[in-house]
Amino acid sequence: MKDPITARTAQLLMQSSHILVPLEDLYNTLEDEGLMAWIDPEMFEYLVATDETFCIIEGLEALETLTPLLRAELQMQGFWSGPLVMLRLWTAFPSLVLEDLLSHLQEMSDALESAWQTRSPDDPFTETELLNMLMMSDMVAREISGALHVYTESEEPDAQDLRAGHTTADLPDTL
Repeated sequence: MKDPITARTAQLLMQSSHILVPLEDLYNTLEDEGLMAWIDPEMFEYLVATDETFCIIEGLEALETLTPLLRAELQMQGFWSGPLVMLRLWTAFPSLVLEDLLSHLQEMSDALESAWQTRSPDDPFTETELLNMLMMSDMVAREISGALHVYTESEEPDAQDLRAGHTTADLPDTL
């Protein structure tokens, strides 16, 4: 039987609308539920990293599907910095992971466009920053879409059916 922290983490990941979830969000949810009284964020990351149920991506800039130049720019801009966690079972379906990244990216783009609409007209620095972030968002979306196209043309099993059919009961020793 797994400990309650990693068991609940697996449940949260199965219930999430995203495959990739920021480690910090998981920690905060578990903290709100009272499970993290004696566990700090570093210990939680260690627990997740050493459990074979999970896979940690150090951040979007670590993904191999992006060009080195774009990864460096993402790191400089702070896009998706920090670890992202997913259930290891999704590593067999890169197209689903890429689709999830596109979904995250769309949410970020929507937030940036909203910020653009409400920006102060007399703040050229903020305007320049928002334009740069919108441009980066577009570049990342193009790269991820290109990588997704490669995977969807391959003979990857029907990952959508897999995602819809899994529950926490499918995870070994989760509960």
